[in-house]
Amino acid sequence: MFAMLVDHADYAPSMVKFLNQFSKKCQTHDEEQNAYLASVFRSFLESAAELPANAFLSKKTGRFSIALIEAVFTAASHEAFAERRTLEDKLSMDEITQLSEDTEFQDAATKASTTTSNVEKRLNIGRKYVSAL
Repeated sequence: MFAMLVDHADYAPSMVKFLNQFSKKCQTHDEEQNAYLASVFRSFLESAAELPANAFLSKKTGRFSIALIEAVFTAASHEAFAERRTLEDKLSMDEITQLSEDTEFQDAATKASTTTSNVEKRLNIGRKYVSAL
């Protein structure tokens, strides 16, 4: 989730390579940056606290959807991250449902999901439905 929030503009397949590069970059973070990222994550969890337990489950498989939480986290957090603050509101289950039911999002999450175009598509569709907090 953080890799997409911070470095999505630099994404190129493979996902494993992208995540490894991001992990290596994070090794250079100072304590202040790590503390800030931890506070963003905690504020995201607080914003999701009132969601039902199945909020991030795939409607098709019933399994946890990395693509869905990644798109929601990025959409909800991008303004706060740009302004170096934490999230300030609650996530909307209606917005998450709309996103998860979008057929373009579903296709981008299930067919060639790690291509640059489908990663960008998922994040863009996420911003279409999920309000920045």
